[in-house]
Amino acid sequence: MRPLSAAQVLALWDAGQTRHPIDRALLALALAMPEEAPDELADRPVGWREVNLLALRNATFGSALDGYAPCPSCGALMEFGLDGADLLDSLPAPDSNTRIALDGQQWRLPSSRDQAAILAAPDPETAVDWLLDRCRMDEGDSGQASTVNRKNSPKLKCSPALVGEIESRMEALDPAADIRLAMRCTDCGHAWDAVLDVGACFWDELGSRAHQLLESVHRLASAYGWREAEILALSPARRAAYLNMIG
Repeated sequence: MRPLSAAQVLALWDAGQTRHPIDRALLALALAMPEEAPDELADRPVGWREVNLLALRNATFGSALDGYAPCPSCGALMEFGLDGADLLDSLPAPDSNTRIALDGQQWRLPSSRDQAAILAAPDPETAVDWLLDRCRMDEGDSGQASTVNRKNSPKLKCSPALVGEIESRMEALDPAADIRLAMRCTDCGHAWDAVLDVGACFWDELGSRAHQLLESVHRLASAYGWREAEILALSPARRAAYLNMIG
């Protein structure tokens, strides 16, 4: 995965300002992976999106990944630090053709398009029903994401036991779709698994880099009269050297 250029960082930051986090992630991958058809990115498994977004994040911002998570017991913020490269190596990218066969039926892995389709669900239980109904494959299904709006009248209501088994198998087949970190609060001793939101980490770092670039553009344009495109085309080393010269 190649890193985003300075111009791409600003373009992505600008385009993603009013987008949902799912759309932001897909925008980033469309920019970084021009060989992939944009419409097909949304139909890839969620874990595929997360693995490739993590690879893009590592390439652009480095492998050191630091953050924090609030303790669910006392609310204290616990810091964590990990190596993004090691994490990436531990996460397999799922196959889009993976199928889960249970109780005479088949389900595919959820995609970004599926996640977007269930955002309007009134409660978590309904969201699960809609998601599994979208992922359930009809006989002769090609495996593409469902284009039928089933959310108001799902064809099938899965039993709690079946839902639990499907969820377990989906997690096993696509672990990158739900990355969790083992945490322990140093204040109260509570232990829990914190969700690592790769998209949120990427967007936070993208925003910081974008603001750094905008400040550099402002200073160099004011000092030399250069256009934004000319400044962004400079290598990071040359841009930093010019910034040092103007103090």
